Amino acid sequence: MAQKLAGKSAVVTGGGSENGIGKEVALAMAAEGAKVVVNDITKDPDGTWGADRVVMEIKQAGGTAIANYDSVATMSGGENIIKTATSNFGRVDILVNCAGNFVSGPTVDCTEDEWDLIMAIHLKGLFSCTRAAIREMLKQKSGGRIINFTSIAAFPHELGPEPAIAYGTAKAGVLAFTKTLSLEMEKYGITVNAISPNAATVLFPFPEMFGAKRYGPEFVAPVIVFLATDEAKSVTGQIIYSGGGDVAIHDQPMQMPEPPRFIQKTGKWTVDELIKIIPPLISPA
Repeated sequence: MAQKLAGKSAVVTGGGSENGIGKEVALAMAAEGAKVVVNDITKDPDGTWGADRVVMEIKQAGGTAIANYDSVATMSGGENIIKTATSNFGRVDILVNCAGNFVSGPTVDCTEDEWDLIMAIHLKGLFSCTRAAIREMLKQKSGGRIINFTSIAAFPHELGPEPAIAYGTAKAGVLAFTKTLSLEMEKYGITVNAISPNAATVLFPFPEMFGAKRYGPEFVAPVIVFLATDEAKSVTGQIIYSGGGDVAIHDQPMQMPEPPRFIQKTGKWTVDELIKIIPPLISPA
């Protein structure tokens, strides 16, 4: 079977955390033939860069990958992350903005440093990498894929384990960024979408959140790979919920849609299944 991302170059920020969505995305994209830049600033307890560990796993599986350790929180860092792709693979076709952090607690206790740190990673980091990637995509004149991460915390119907005013505010900003940029880039064939994941990860180890059971990050990866394929070239400006076997297209930010814009299965979706199912959800006949 032909690999869906053969010949593509992908960048995944925040791709080095064990049990993280970024790692699963990097592995899944490499398995579909993409050459992957795995970006992460964290190290394992033994001192190994998390990005190096994921790159090694990709290479052992027969894929192509290279690590990058720059922070997304600076403009130079974002530029260096994208330059890693263009210098080693000649181009950049896909950017997955998965780098994130989390600070919780009552609003009255949120410090200036905590607020600034959340905004630096989730919003400035989003801008720094995306601007650098789009500049390359426009030069290439062959379209591109930008995939961002939002959260139900942007418009919570109830509090999660703890209040998180900075995180929720930043994730609401990701929605505005995604919607605005998708309109700007549509004429260039560059799609921009946002994922709202429900997964138990190293950042959010809780078995439940907002009353919903949380599944492993490997369930989210196929949806992101789908958005990176040529078959998803008409899918842009969308907010897509993914958790376990549940996938939903949101008409309004974080508002659960009615059928037929919601699909569910027991187990993990495949990219082939999503290619057939998601486009009709967005543009029902």
